[in-house]
Amino acid sequence: MDQTSTGNQGSHIRMLKKEMLILHERIMDLEKEVKGIQGRCKHVFYEKAASRTCIKCHYAESTYY
Repeated sequence: MDQTSTGNQGSHIRMLKKEMLILHERIMDLEKEVKGIQGRCKHVFYEKAASRTCIKCHYAESTYY
């Protein structure tokens, strides 16, 4: 089966993948920042039946053992 012409889609895809990589790296940096903030937080927890969440930094953990 013959492939139809894709025009300039190859370079557009490369550009999109490059942008995705940049955004992924930014997300990883932001996740590290959140973990750092949560690690230094003096937690004040709001407790539910199976979990508790810090009202200051939104750190959450399960209390269901």
